[in-house]
Amino acid sequence: MTDDPLDTDAAFSLLADETRVRILEELGAATASPETGIPRLSYADLKSRVDVRDSGRFNYHLTKLVGNYVAKEDEGYRLRWPGLVLYRTLVAGHLTDEAEPAVDRFAVGTDCHRCGDSLEAHSYETLFRIRCRACDATYTDVYVPTHGLVDRDRSGILAAVHRRSRTILDSMVSGQCPWCARDVTPEIHEHDGSLPSLHDARDLDPYAVYHCTDCTGFQYVPVSRCLLYHPATVAFYHDHGLDLTEIPAWELPWAVTDDATTVLASDPWRFRVRIELEDEAFVAELNDELEVVDTTRELIDDISV
Repeated sequence: MTDDPLDTDAAFSLLADETRVRILEELGAATASPETGIPRLSYADLKSRVDVRDSGRFNYHLTKLVGNYVAKEDEGYRLRWPGLVLYRTLVAGHLTDEAEPAVDRFAVGTDCHRCGDSLEAHSYETLFRIRCRACDATYTDVYVPTHGLVDRDRSGILAAVHRRSRTILDSMVSGQCPWCARDVTPEIHEHDGSLPSLHDARDLDPYAVYHCTDCTGFQYVPVSRCLLYHPATVAFYHDHGLDLTEIPAWELPWAVTDDATTVLASDPWRFRVRIELEDEAFVAELNDELEVVDTTRELIDDISV
């Protein structure tokens, strides 16, 4: 038993044995209860659940996990936080999802903001996409574990994809990588003929890239997308009887295209985004770090054409 940190090879090798995986699974299953909090399993109970008769073999594999993934205490054994992360990774299927589509292609009920054709939902390898099959404009491209799509109807699938996408981008826009928790800042890129995803034909010029240099996680979006998470935009929708947090981005032209965005300056960058609802317009100005520096509301009837 050791409390020394694992090197990368040792960390990955721990999952190479079925008995160790079973120990993580049984401790995780016992942990997954809000009533009991984080319970401890006695040695005998854990060994019985894992169903290994050879005590020497069981002890060997349990010892490999103790200290880094499993805590040994007077009351028994429990998962430490890294062990919980591994357990949740196993449950979600992050390491075992197959590349075959888990969901048949279906229409989402929204027209493409680029060509007017119908948007479709489909899975591609480990990604879930909301995309126009006619012009290749892609409005959502996010990893959703297939475990989270099981036993959901189409509306439930779309809701899960929306929540997943919003959670990831909310974290990115707020400045923290959703995968490794390191700092993230946006970079403004001019369109040079193609977007980071070659599958996306949108004409975004410019666009923002949120890129974590530690774990390489990134998202690219129209510069206006950051307003999805700003309290002033949420309040604007709320004042019109709408909950912006419940509206999928692909239903909001201003959030997935640059049609509502005006470039005011490029050195440094400065943008104006105008969002219309009923008889009112919400106008926000953004700086080169996509911080909101000014917001106003205007009655559309008062705006001269």
